[in-house]
Amino acid sequence: MLDSIFALSAGALLAICFPKPAYYYLIFTALVPLIWAVKRNSSFEAFRLGFFAGCAFFSILLWWIGPTISTYGNLPLWAAWPVVGLLVCYLAIYPAIWSLVAAYAFKKSKTNSYSKALSLAALPALWVLLEWTRGHFLSGFPWGSLAYCLSEQASLIQSAEIWGIYGLGFLIIFINFLFFYAVELCLSKHLLKASMYLAAAVATLSIFYVWGNGKIEKVEHEQKGLTPIQVAAIQASVPQHLKWEPAYQENTIEKYIKLTGQALKKMDKERVRLVVWPETALPFYFQEDGPFSRKVLAFAKREKILLLLGSPAYIHKGGNDVAYLNSAYLVSPEGEVVGRYDKRHLVPFGEYMPWGWVTSWAKKFLPTAGEFMPGNSAAPLCSANICIGTLICFESIFPNLAAESTATGSNILAVITNDAWFGNTGAPYQHEAMAIFRAVENRRWLVRAANTGISSIISPWGQRIAESRLFEPAWIAGEARLCHHVTFYARYGPGWFLSACLLIVIMFFLTSGFEIKRSKAT
Repeated sequence: MLDSIFALSAGALLAICFPKPAYYYLIFTALVPLIWAVKRNSSFEAFRLGFFAGCAFFSILLWWIGPTISTYGNLPLWAAWPVVGLLVCYLAIYPAIWSLVAAYAFKKSKTNSYSKALSLAALPALWVLLEWTRGHFLSGFPWGSLAYCLSEQASLIQSAEIWGIYGLGFLIIFINFLFFYAVELCLSKHLLKASMYLAAAVATLSIFYVWGNGKIEKVEHEQKGLTPIQVAAIQASVPQHLKWEPAYQENTIEKYIKLTGQALKKMDKERVRLVVWPETALPFYFQEDGPFSRKVLAFAKREKILLLLGSPAYIHKGGNDVAYLNSAYLVSPEGEVVGRYDKRHLVPFGEYMPWGWVTSWAKKFLPTAGEFMPGNSAAPLCSANICIGTLICFESIFPNLAAESTATGSNILAVITNDAWFGNTGAPYQHEAMAIFRAVENRRWLVRAANTGISSIISPWGQRIAESRLFEPAWIAGEARLCHHVTFYARYGPGWFLSACLLIVIMFFLTSGFEIKRSKAT
């Protein structure tokens, strides 16, 4: 019973490290109760405890999915909770697997010095591999990766330009183990050894903190020699229940034009001005030559701005077959559409029903689920010397998409999204925090425009230079710079680090197996 409480406590501690309330400083000790419980139990019991911890973590972190499904789906709230429960149970399998292996590692560490040394690296490595798997398996859902807790601590996340969120996840688990051993040794009155583990934990964090501060200064200095532009994000805060009403379309356009006009008054006319409107800011087919489309084009031409906006699109596939896309358009200062980006990673059960006939029966319970097709190009949207790597909503939680865009020539990033679905919960804050890592991983300025918030302008070192509040019509503006250097992470991705993690895990199991055979021979 006590071990179950420890496991549930660990899950709860992990959850509150994320926005909101964002007690990020707890992340380096949050797993200690679970590690403590796992070490005292068999592998089977450890699996159960890890599952409990995972259920506590993901149910607290993702509770907002229930009201979202109920409000915008065709399910009463009481029926939406089991859907959330199924998702939570699936996600909890990953920490359960990790806990099972951790129990095995502790058992082998008692008799095998090689395993004991390797486990301190192998268990963080295994956590990283499981996080990567969760972010890719069944379309992928990397929401809740541990690194995202550190979004408010720019000094600690600068190494993301090398190893991304996965390396930071390794660091978090590694330090949790150092604190665990420090506590364990302290309770057994081995104070000298305990102090050594504690010192190692503090020293590791200090090294990353000091190095990170130095890196921030270096990146800031390098920015001074780059081309400056003026940027703005517009947040019209159009109510979701009115967004698609035909009678409200003109009012929506007027809102965006009015807010953009207010932003332009604060922007330097002598520099290029990039204005970003949110995902599906225009709730009609912008590609069609209608009065509303012409009005937007004329506005961009009159104000001489570069305008990035979201709108649904469609293509004819032959006959009566039409494919729909979630798209972003780039309008030049001459009032011409110079590019379109189509969302590549769609939201399962939201923008499409995955796995064909296997899930087609569920469509009647999710009438808001669309029938979109994914785009296939990571190429940036360009006008003159500005090349914008665009991410639409859900895409911003996938590190590889931003890296692909940077590698293909983007010198600034933009995230357009509509988080109105989530209401006034922690989800909009969690979603926005992930964009900070995309900026640091790629060393690009990032402009985030959200229909109802949170909109923000983020520097290449992960600092917000402007941000809005939720559910308020607003605009934010500032200066950004066009960056051309391609980071190690954008060029090579996380493959090298994941391979190293896999090698460490394999070495651990081989070492454990070697000890078993040697014991039998003796």
